[in-house]
Amino acid sequence: MSFQICIKTAKSLRQLASEIRDVLSLPPFTESVFDGAPYCQFEVLGMLILLHETEKEERDPEVSDFPYAFDLQAAFMEHDLNTDPMEELLQPYYAQLLSFHLNVETAYREKKQIGQHWQVRYCYLQKNPQWDGSVLFGEAGWEPAVRRTAVSPWRTMLPPAR
Repeated sequence: MSFQICIKTAKSLRQLASEIRDVLSLPPFTESVFDGAPYCQFEVLGMLILLHETEKEERDPEVSDFPYAFDLQAAFMEHDLNTDPMEELLQPYYAQLLSFHLNVETAYREKKQIGQHWQVRYCYLQKNPQWDGSVLFGEAGWEPAVRRTAVSPWRTMLPPAR
């Protein structure tokens, strides 16, 4: 199981990692460098969370202006469980959580299989500036705390270049 959430913010990598640590009650992160690029890593309950800056040319076109990536990877890979449904539910949840608590724009990728090919699209989320925590769901004037600001069109994923 793994997924990636793209994050758009002007915050530094270290500041973003510290805020994510506080919001998700994570243990201290380690800072390291891979191929000359710094990243922050959290290890918790058999999962790795990597926070890193992505090179502009490595990003999908839909998220070319999202400099950071939040990758969650399960370290327990040898099992018979189908974790795809869990991943499909956790990815938008974490994207909303980060948007709301850090006041950043996030994007996550949805995918679906059409025949032998996969199609993908990105959903963009942002904290709702008109949200009022004192207005309860169902009451007049209620608005969601996080809004889906846009959804990119579906596109066919190209196989990796050889």
